[in-house]
Amino acid sequence: MSDAARNHPGHPFTLVVCAACEAATGQVKDELRRVVRDSPQGVMISTGCLRTVLDCAGRRGLHAAVQPCTADRRPTGTAMRLGPLVTVADAEAVGAWLRAGMPDDGTLPDRLRSAPAPRHVPHLN
Repeated sequence: MSDAARNHPGHPFTLVVCAACEAATGQVKDELRRVVRDSPQGVMISTGCLRTVLDCAGRRGLHAAVQPCTADRRPTGTAMRLGPLVTVADAEAVGAWLRAGMPDDGTLPDRLRSAPAPRHVPHLN
């Protein structure tokens, strides 16, 4: 366990990262892995394309979704769509936000919040 993990209790979260985002640099994924390793209650899952929940088509960079949860992985809030994460600085910003407990206080820049997939947007008739 790292010193960072021993010095704070952490905020449980599950981070789901799109493995199909080939345009994302390995460094971006490596930074997210580091953040999760340093988070005693964080879990990162690599999965196939998240296009059914994210509007990522044609947008270069890594896309992901994260959800706060309990230590036994029960969701405690809504999932947040992330992306595109293009640079290591983007992944660092997400990491700082995760370590802070995913606050809704503007610490995560709007440009790093992904739009929902078109079928998840309510229609206004």
